[in-house]
Amino acid sequence: MFIACLCLTHGRHPYVASGGVCASLDLKKFRDELKNRSRVLKKLGHIDTDGVVQLKGRAACLIDTGDELLVTELMFNGTFNDLDHHQIAALVSCFIPGDRSSEQIQLRAELAKPLQQLQDSARRIADIQHECKLEINVDEYVEAAVRPFLMDVIYCWSKGASFAEVIQMTDIFEGSVIRLARRLDEFLNQLCAAAHAVGEADLEKKFAAASESLRRAVTFLPTVLSFAVANVQLVS
Repeated sequence: MFIACLCLTHGRHPYVASGGVCASLDLKKFRDELKNRSRVLKKLGHIDTDGVVQLKGRAACLIDTGDELLVTELMFNGTFNDLDHHQIAALVSCFIPGDRSSEQIQLRAELAKPLQQLQDSARRIADIQHECKLEINVDEYVEAAVRPFLMDVIYCWSKGASFAEVIQMTDIFEGSVIRLARRLDEFLNQLCAAAHAVGEADLEKKFAAASESLRRAVTFLPTVLSFAVANVQLVS
């Protein structure tokens, strides 16, 4: 929605051009919503006071898998800079929708701090949206935006643990873990492109290394073979 707002600010949204939005929404309500979302983008530095897209906005426009406002905030506030590519893979997994674990999450120290930074950034973004008169429940936004259920699994997988080892670390179904790993790889590729677009060469290398560390064995085999191999590993 916020990327659409960037397009609308510059008159490039197809529904505006065709009259589709005006036909389906109350015009005043639509304009108020657009104004408030533009205020959010200005406060976060995605556009300037004249509505011109800034570096943050350029990066956000290349992201469509996770919460673009939140992930670009981490790119620009230094959170990713302080992490190695294994920690980045784990942290970025929080952006991927998937099954929830019923188990109590217990993270190692090298993941607990990045997760706290992510949650703090999510709360800040939600607070700004609330200040800009958007209807949002801050706590619900943070809970929906940050999904840490497979952080430890992805971290260990990235560092070289076998699939049989990591699948024992969670109660989430193995097929869901495989799907999340694949989507995470796609998301990391988007982050590579975003970092490249804004000249963040070091971040681009970290995202690429994180992606490469995931592309091993079972998670990137065809689905049927994946389950067959996983089952063999689990019973052996």
